Amino acid sequence: MENLLPLILSAVGGVVLGPILTKVTGGGTTGGLLGGIIGGLAAHFGLDAAGIQVLGDAAASSTAPMNIINSLLEGGVGGGVLGIVAGMLMKSKG
Repeated sequence: MENLLPLILSAVGGVVLGPILTKVTGGGTTGGLLGGIIGGLAAHFGLDAAGIQVLGDAAASSTAPMNIINSLLEGGVGGGVLGIVAGMLMKSKG
């Protein structure tokens, strides 16, 4: 379960920020939710593959408070970026 915690937290961070930025750019809620989840997970996998740890300690447990905040923030940033893109692509044309 400990190796799934960063993925879950990244998805939650993306779900929080993705729909907000999608609505700001004029998109729909569905695109924001899906964009938030996918963007959060993509940011987590991308930063993990590159070996980038913004906050916290990579050698510490994933339940360390700074690693939890790191997972939430990287998911929020990834979900926000994909939420903005989804909002621009899925604007209502009416």
